[in-house]
Amino acid sequence: MARYNHAFTIAFSAVSSDAKGEDLDPGALKAALQARIAELDREDTWIEAVGPPFDSYLEPEEPS
Repeated sequence: MARYNHAFTIAFSAVSSDAKGEDLDPGALKAALQARIAELDREDTWIEAVGPPFDSYLEPEEPS
């Protein structure tokens, strides 16, 4: 059976003290993304927020 891999984009925002966001570290980005995920769960707006995939490809078949 054919299987497809789909790539999606999800937007989120993070607040920082630097105009270019150069003070955002991985922990701050992770916290902002987790907050966005929680919001999408609460509001059940995953489909609207993510939209269609921007790229898809056929997954190679696994050898039997």
